[in-house]
Amino acid sequence: MPTSTPDKPSLENFLETEDIGLEILHPGGLEVTREMAEACGIGRESRVLDVSSGTGEGACFLAERFGCSVAGIDVSQRMVDKARAKAAQRHLQVEFRQADAHRIPFEKGAFDVVVSECTLCLLDKQRAISEMVRVARPGGFVAMHDILWRHDTPEEIRQRLADLEDERPETLDGWKRLFEEAGLVDVTAVDRSAVMGQWQAEIHRQLGVLGRLRILVKLLGKWGWAGYRAVRASEQIFQSPYMGYGIFVGRKP
Repeated sequence: MPTSTPDKPSLENFLETEDIGLEILHPGGLEVTREMAEACGIGRESRVLDVSSGTGEGACFLAERFGCSVAGIDVSQRMVDKARAKAAQRHLQVEFRQADAHRIPFEKGAFDVVVSECTLCLLDKQRAISEMVRVARPGGFVAMHDILWRHDTPEEIRQRLADLEDERPETLDGWKRLFEEAGLVDVTAVDRSAVMGQWQAEIHRQLGVLGRLRILVKLLGKWGWAGYRAVRASEQIFQSPYMGYGIFVGRKP
């Protein structure tokens, strides 16, 4: 099972432990969240679980946009606290709790829809997807969006990202196959790789020059130049033509 060392210099650990002024950290933003939700037929009567819910932005958006009942789990208590504060500020009845995606603390078939946003590549993918399927009701949906490799990605680049970030994406077909192997049917895989460049441009726009300088100061203070070089190496992989993005939806029979 993939493991991550909290003190290891990496882009993922930096985003996990530092407030950089961004609430939506995944490519495509809430537009991708909306597309995924609509593909699952989420409505006012839906019971939805957001696995690895992070800052809670996606879960709160689902509750506001679709009027559904939402719960979120995340292994980080810091993220759970942040998500709870956000829900309270927006006067939303969204339940957040600290929990491991590999051992989801809900009964079999408890949800109509189970989603995960840009996190499964960090996890034991088969185990996490199996847990998502377990807590979905028969006829319900399991969905995710995440980074993916292009088919022509050299093995050394794949391994470099695994070494830097403990992230092991699949290809578009590979993610779809994992869904099917977990027992899901009618699986769809939609390539949304165009959002990668748009996402990077939007981050730069939101942060501005001063925001990027503040991040650099934080990064150097945390890990020094060695940490900066590690994070920069990860950014270069994410900006490369080998990295894509996709939305995946399957139905539990």
